[in-house]
Amino acid sequence: MNPLRDGATTLGRLVAPLRSRATETLGRLAPRERALVLGAGGVTLLLILWLGVVEPLVDSLAGLDRDVLRGREDASSDQSGASLFAQLEAISVPIAGRERIIAMNPSTRAIGNELQQELVEMRIEGITVRALVSLLHAIENREPPIAVERIAVKRQYKDQTKVDATVVVARLRPQ
Repeated sequence: MNPLRDGATTLGRLVAPLRSRATETLGRLAPRERALVLGAGGVTLLLILWLGVVEPLVDSLAGLDRDVLRGREDASSDQSGASLFAQLEAISVPIAGRERIIAMNPSTRAIGNELQQELVEMRIEGITVRALVSLLHAIENREPPIAVERIAVKRQYKDQTKVDATVVVARLRPQ
């Protein structure tokens, strides 16, 4: 018992009377009228395919191309519009790992009338010294660089190969 074959047989039984009626009607028409009806049917079929399949597919692909281009531009720009928190997270998660980042506390303060200082304090636990140095290097050597305001490092008591660190980064922005 094949459900696909049963469905095709049922569809064939439903379409057969319509097909025979269309063939009979076309047979009664003059050759010129038959050509016009078949031509109109072909044009209608092409329009349905174009408007229902091709055009939506082309629009979707164009939209995807725009999104990819916008993503590349965002990634290659200086990201001055992105928050310091988001930039620091994007740098630190691949190096330190999300599970080692215990806290990230953002804050801002006004400096004069025209500048604002963004600060993010990040606490990391159980990171190797090598990974911490890589993280600090990645923070300060990105384009544009982010300044490390202060850092506090404490060796773990249980595992002497790992440290707990508090890193504070800062950036000045116009208000």
